[in-house]
Amino acid sequence: MNLLTNKKMIRKITPALLLLLLPLVSFAQQTTFRGKAPQAVVLNDKFQLAYTINTEAENIRLPQMDAFNILMGPSISRQYNISNINGKVTRETTYTYTYILKATKLGKYTIPPATIEVKGNRIESNSIDIEVIKDNTPAKTQSSTPTAATGNLSSEELFITNTVSKRSVYKGEPLVLTTKIYTRVNLDGISDKKDPKLPEFLIQELGNGNISWTVENINGQTYNVGTFEKKLLFPQRTGKITIGSTEIEFTVKKRVARRTQSIFDDFFESNYRIVKQRVKTKPITITVKPHRGIPPEGYTGGVGNLSMKVTTSKTKVKTNESITLKVVISGTGNHKLVNAPKIKFPADFDEFDPTITNKFVNTPAGMKGTKTFEYLVIPRHVGTYVIPSIKFAYFDPSAGKYKTVSSGPINIEVEKGEGDQQSGTVISANNKERVKFIGKDIRFIKTGSIKLKPAGTFLFGSLTYYASLLIPLLLFILLYMINRKKIKERSNMALLKTKKANKVATKRLKQSAKFLKAGEKEQFYEEVLRALWGYISDKLSIPASELNRDNIRTILEESNVTKEVVDSFIDILDTCEFARYAPASESGEMDRLYKTTLETISKIENQIKRK
Repeated sequence: MNLLTNKKMIRKITPALLLLLLPLVSFAQQTTFRGKAPQAVVLNDKFQLAYTINTEAENIRLPQMDAFNILMGPSISRQYNISNINGKVTRETTYTYTYILKATKLGKYTIPPATIEVKGNRIESNSIDIEVIKDNTPAKTQSSTPTAATGNLSSEELFITNTVSKRSVYKGEPLVLTTKIYTRVNLDGISDKKDPKLPEFLIQELGNGNISWTVENINGQTYNVGTFEKKLLFPQRTGKITIGSTEIEFTVKKRVARRTQSIFDDFFESNYRIVKQRVKTKPITITVKPHRGIPPEGYTGGVGNLSMKVTTSKTKVKTNESITLKVVISGTGNHKLVNAPKIKFPADFDEFDPTITNKFVNTPAGMKGTKTFEYLVIPRHVGTYVIPSIKFAYFDPSAGKYKTVSSGPINIEVEKGEGDQQSGTVISANNKERVKFIGKDIRFIKTGSIKLKPAGTFLFGSLTYYASLLIPLLLFILLYMINRKKIKERSNMALLKTKKANKVATKRLKQSAKFLKAGEKEQFYEEVLRALWGYISDKLSIPASELNRDNIRTILEESNVTKEVVDSFIDILDTCEFARYAPASESGEMDRLYKTTLETISKIENQIKRK
């Protein structure tokens, strides 16, 4: 009895405990508080220390920092993020607390976690590692002209380099060309870029296109170093090949000399002017070696560490049934340059050009993944056939020699198919444009009695003659009815607006797409709102002045629109109204909203039609 009573009590208490613990679990899962600062800073230079949190908080406290002085802060900024996934709008607000610090001691330091209070709970951020290094920039004398007042920058202030991962490679072996930016000035952007012409290489891009920055000390000078781009190069000829110079034109923020200095000078652009500076790399010469030995049977251009796998869809078939033979080349190498293996199919098989599928990613070692060749063959005669062993040869640069792999012979048993009336021997040709059923593609032209007519019989009185008279009359009647219908529709302006509502809404959304491309956020959201309200007003013949957010749901549901589509329509209205007064949204969010609006209008159009 006691055991039964305890079980009942546990059942009652457990939901209550879950309700109490749920806010704590939700809080722990959703709240993030992180700090961010440069990995390396120069002694006596100012830098930013920023803490971000994704919920409203208060009472932030910094740890003790002996090697750094706090010059200003915190300055608090707030950023809104709106996302629309499958019609569900989610909003997230991020708060950023920014401090301006100054490094006062050389060495490597760890800033302990900061704390902040959220709904009565105090949480900690991550710790931050910072290295304080020397500023080895030559001191300027009072008589020298400041950099901001001169024309071009020196080669020690801004330069770029090209480096290759290997100076000596085999033909077809990949190497990585890396372009880096070294700067000691403020870069505003890139206005022009000229790549070297590389006709001797197959070129593949590496990386995601974003510049990753670090701080390096080179020959006693401190530089911000950015990896601008990486390219995977596959040389296509042997001998000495020179990789030409890469040229980049930067726009640079140059400091304007002022008589008075302030700690705020580094954070306001009013003390800078923009100039252009063109820099280029030095040419690089590499040696491309020929492959050792004579290419063996089955070599189709592969270089790298590769393997082959051969499979067939079936080995027992009936005549005129198709077989798919799949050859998969996998590993790391130059997949794009590998040609289809040569397969000797039996003479009684019709074969077709292979379908080629590439599935690989570019890595510093080459293309990694698979290249698949799918052959479609059709046996035409009964018997047992053998597809000879398929050989695949490739050159292995690490071993410096050719290697060959084989599949082994493939036996195919062909039985007589239903309705197969062919006899004798038929030799099929390669590269058929379509599959023919041999034995069935030649037929009698006509059987039975033949009714002949005298030559020169006149058209008059024939069926064609009467049809040529009747068809124009029918077309005239049809056009007359269509024209009368259009006149009637034009006289009914409400009906005309209803039918043209979708076209008018689409035209307005095209205008919003122009604002989207131009990055004009406010005009984009206003045009989307105008398109939505105008569409509903025209479609339902309701004046726009009588429509509002409170009654639109009822009106749409009474018009046979589903709840899901109505919710999507309301979410779009809320998103537009909110985003017009929020900070600038990302272009990806605006693009997703544009697509969602098109889909929602299309769904409403279809559902109202079904009413």
